[in-house]
Amino acid sequence: MSRWKIMSIVLTLGLGIGCIVPTVTAWWYDKNYTESTLKDLDGESVLTREAPPKDIYHFGLEQGILSVIEGKLGTSGKVIVTGLNVEAWPNEILQMAPNVEFYSLDEVQSFIDTVNEPELWQE
Repeated sequence: MSRWKIMSIVLTLGLGIGCIVPTVTAWWYDKNYTESTLKDLDGESVLTREAPPKDIYHFGLEQGILSVIEGKLGTSGKVIVTGLNVEAWPNEILQMAPNVEFYSLDEVQSFIDTVNEPELWQE
């Protein structure tokens, strides 16, 4: 057999094995992982499952003083910040603020900064 035929056969076998082994390995892993996951869960709970947010914050408003509270709306949680004076805020914002949930303290700060911009409300 000539040298180039041997090299072609070795190259073809090498490429074949190099492509097949990672594909089979990935397939084997996916097959085992999917089966073990589906054994633990029923189909309906997989479809309706949502990842719970890590932290949820909302506003509490009493006598013109705004507080940032940890937890979902309607629940009493740990008060993060209190004493924010909101008498200068527009009525629409004051009515809306206690009904909004925030998923980070950055979102809360951004909301407060936006409301406190004087140029925004003078138009």
